Amino acid sequence: MNNREMQSSFTSVLARSQPLGVNPEEHCRLVLKGIPGSAGLSVGPVFLHTGSDVWVDAHSIEKERVESEIERFRAAVNAVIEEKRELQRRTGAELGVSEGQIFESHIMLLEDPEAIRETIERIRAERKNVQYCYYVTVQNVINALSRLETHEYLRERVSDLEDVRAAVIEKLSGETPNDLEQLAEQSVVVGHTLSPSDTARMRPSNVVGFVTEAGGPTSHACILAGSMGIPAIVGCARVTALVAPGEKVIVNGFSGEVYVDPDDELEHRVALWRGHLLRRSARLEELSRLPSQTRDGHRIRLELNLEVPEEIPRAAACPSDGVGLFRTEFLFLSRSDWPSEEEQFAVYAQLARSFQRRPVTIRTMDIGGDKLSRRLHVAPEMNPFLGWRAIRISLAQPDLFRTQLRAVLRASAEGTVRLMFPMITSLDELQRARETLAEAQEELDRRGERYDPDLQVGVMIETPAAVMIAEALAESADFFSIGTNDLVQYTLAVDRNNERVAELFDSYHPAVVRLIHATIRAAVNARIDVSVCGEMAHESLATVLLVGLGAGGLSMAPRGIPEIRHLIRQFTLADAREIARQAMTKTTGSEVQALLRQALADSEIGSLSELEMPNLR
Repeated sequence: MNNREMQSSFTSVLARSQPLGVNPEEHCRLVLKGIPGSAGLSVGPVFLHTGSDVWVDAHSIEKERVESEIERFRAAVNAVIEEKRELQRRTGAELGVSEGQIFESHIMLLEDPEAIRETIERIRAERKNVQYCYYVTVQNVINALSRLETHEYLRERVSDLEDVRAAVIEKLSGETPNDLEQLAEQSVVVGHTLSPSDTARMRPSNVVGFVTEAGGPTSHACILAGSMGIPAIVGCARVTALVAPGEKVIVNGFSGEVYVDPDDELEHRVALWRGHLLRRSARLEELSRLPSQTRDGHRIRLELNLEVPEEIPRAAACPSDGVGLFRTEFLFLSRSDWPSEEEQFAVYAQLARSFQRRPVTIRTMDIGGDKLSRRLHVAPEMNPFLGWRAIRISLAQPDLFRTQLRAVLRASAEGTVRLMFPMITSLDELQRARETLAEAQEELDRRGERYDPDLQVGVMIETPAAVMIAEALAESADFFSIGTNDLVQYTLAVDRNNERVAELFDSYHPAVVRLIHATIRAAVNARIDVSVCGEMAHESLATVLLVGLGAGGLSMAPRGIPEIRHLIRQFTLADAREIARQAMTKTTGSEVQALLRQALADSEIGSLSELEMPNLR
């Protein structure tokens, strides 16, 4: 279990306790509050980072210099593209392909023909220096996106635009940005914002944490920080004005707090806490191969969520019951053409063979929303999560859909494969998807290709609409998988990526709990399997609730399995059912959480014996 996995595993445990054992406000000069961006604890001196903010002067150029200025611009853009490709390669090799793909969006922006054309036209028409012309071109796009103010995806594009603009202007000016790779000592980086490029240049050997005034917990910078195991806090107002360069700070990435100028006692408590987390992680790893069953022998499947081929070998070695969700979006994003049947088959077959007899569930492409393919050429939508996405795109692109279905069918001859359709909101969508699957089977029959004729076909339950027709869907589906992230979002009308309403995103809201219960009840009545695959599946606080409601399996990132397995082994099915029954009577999310915390604290369910957080008072 690596640093990032260890940190994430304990987030829910830490929410139930005060492991510092002291009031931080009494042991430091100042406590600043932000939003947790990457879990963990770190201590170090402040390094103030200027970020990607740039300013350029406008000045006229002679007519004879226009073409050379244009050539300078093209050369600078090409040079930055090569730098971004190197960052993409290095990040992908060190952290994973999905993290490296963050920089594909930067390359797309740099290659954008409209931005290049407009800049060149402005140089010729206005005879201004290229730095100014490119700055104005990009700023016009930023202004247009900022006016929309509808979705985190669009705000993230603004950050990306600022990043590439700064890189091009620095290249044109011959300036060298303050290099985070060359810090002389282990430091906490503090700034207004950090771009993905800034974060990718960090090294845990010299950057032990970062704090920014802007940004949200789903920003590219936070994703990269989490992959590198660097504790991070975002949305920390006025932090650049309230801390001084070189001043010691503690970054608490679990709570989102910054402790400025801590005393020796607070530093000692933090050191004890960090040591305990490492020991607890090692002990959980030792227990990870025990069966995932309750004390009275009721088995709960613990499965994996995966999304890129590079994860498959390591994940296959993980003690799990298979793959509950294999996301296929990576095959369709960040490329200018659609993946062929053979490309897809190679990946799906590798997955099936690697897990041998353990089942793997392959979800058809769930692009759209905040995940757009270059091939679709879709303009940003006012409400992308309510727009053209997932099964809607697949059904509208039947040739593309059949290609993916043929690849999945062929892979089903290589192992135990299940197929799952995302974002189903009507019986008609499921029937049309099944009809397309039948067409793909007929095509393979004509070609003489092998596949599993009894391939199980499931549905992701992600909207209240799907829950309300769950009984009808269950008649045409072999299994359900509840995607709690989207279910909470659509039920509560809360954008899960928007930090402005983040506190309203409540997985324990009674409406959500009752929708999960209704889905499970419909599946049980139809005698089909039902599992949970959203973030809620690897929250310790939710484990007893989901088991008590009747979920047969929980699907999560590999890092979550050791703790959830250990927790399941602490209670009986009767315990869980009683707690779930009581949860169904509550009227607020806070009441549900209080019930679960009390149950964990008062009974053997919460006893982690030697794994419990120590009393550091």
